[in-house]
Amino acid sequence: MNGNGQAISDFNTIVADHYSQLTKSEKRIANYMRKNQDECAFLSAGELAERLKLSEATMVRFARTLGFASYPALREALQDNIRQRVTHSARLRSRLDTLRETGDIFERLVASEIDYLGQVLQTVSRDAMDAAVELLHNHRRVFVFGLGPSISLVDLLEIRLTRSKRHVIPLKSSGQEMLEPMLTMTGDDLLIAIGFFNLTPNLQMVLDHAKQLQTPVILVTDTLGELLRDKADVVLAARRGPVSAFHSLTVPMTIINAMLLALSSVEQEGITTHLDKLDQLRAKFRKTKGIY
Repeated sequence: MNGNGQAISDFNTIVADHYSQLTKSEKRIANYMRKNQDECAFLSAGELAERLKLSEATMVRFARTLGFASYPALREALQDNIRQRVTHSARLRSRLDTLRETGDIFERLVASEIDYLGQVLQTVSRDAMDAAVELLHNHRRVFVFGLGPSISLVDLLEIRLTRSKRHVIPLKSSGQEMLEPMLTMTGDDLLIAIGFFNLTPNLQMVLDHAKQLQTPVILVTDTLGELLRDKADVVLAARRGPVSAFHSLTVPMTIINAMLLALSSVEQEGITTHLDKLDQLRAKFRKTKGIY
């Protein structure tokens, strides 16, 4: 419940709506609570203040800035959200929890991936997926940004989109090497940005550059959707697990594969013709190398 006695459905949305009003210390609180909502729902203002090396008074001011009457009111709202998430899928999660506790590493990992993949159906709207496919359909040149482990997703998109008759410019360097390709970006291009949990300076710079050029953006993320909703035309967001946990790329890769397959369905004739030409080139290459 907020200060007016109304339930809140998404803490990330509330933070995003008030983020510009927060002080530097309050942004630290917001970022920590956004990533650890389930844990923070049961911490007192004093306990959280001690973890963040801030004063308890700062916690109270933070809650009021977000529209809550007090810090306990904010904590109660987070607890309500946890209770609301115990839906029919809780039975499935109960079984998965058992596997995590009693199974071996392979079983536990598979159980976790099944859990998060199931949540994708609820968190990624069909309208958002359709809008992403429409943007891809209408743009021939695509910039793809991703750093760290996300580079493998950039490589996947580069290969698959090239086979879909797109000119792909990968942005996967954290250094100055990324700047020169960015110079060629225009409002007629499309940017697919991949970023998880933390809003890095590189991601911020690429998104700001695209916004300045009015380049449409598809954002693939987990928790950054609400904070960056004003910088992206389409947000495809799904949880991959707590910040402290090991994260695989199964969930974002599934979202990307669904988007690419949907594009292939829309442009089936053109893409299959393009792939036929690729097969012909492969046949010529094998003959050149004496491979049959």
